[in-house]
Amino acid sequence: MKVLHVITGLGAGGAEQQLRLLLRHLPVRCDVVTLTNPGTVADGLRADGVHVRNLGMRGNRDLGAVPRLARLIRRGSYDLVHTHLYRACVYGRVAARLAGTTVVATEHSLGRAEIE
Repeated sequence: MKVLHVITGLGAGGAEQQLRLLLRHLPVRCDVVTLTNPGTVADGLRADGVHVRNLGMRGNRDLGAVPRLARLIRRGSYDLVHTHLYRACVYGRVAARLAGTTVVATEHSLGRAEIE
C-alpha cells in the first residue's frame, strides 16, 4: 500500500509533529505533500527518509492547487490519501476524489472559536 499525506504546512506545530511521529510507525510506504510552507518539520521528515514535496499554493483561494494535487496523486499511484488540517482537508478531499483515490481526513486543530 502507498499513502500520500497532505498537510497544510509543516511548521513546528502539534499536528505536524504528530504526523512525523505517525509516519515512523506505519508499516506502509508514505509520502507527504504540503500545500504551503514546508517548514522545519519537512527537514525532519526527509531525515527520516520520507519524500516531501511542496505544492506551492499561493493563498487560501488558489483553486489551481486542486488539479495540481490530483495530478500528483494520479502520477504517484497512491492507494490512499490522508489529509491533515482544515485547508488540506478541503483541497485534498476534492483532489483525491478527482484522482479516483480513497481519502481519509483528520482535523487536528478544532477549537471553540477557530479551526487550524
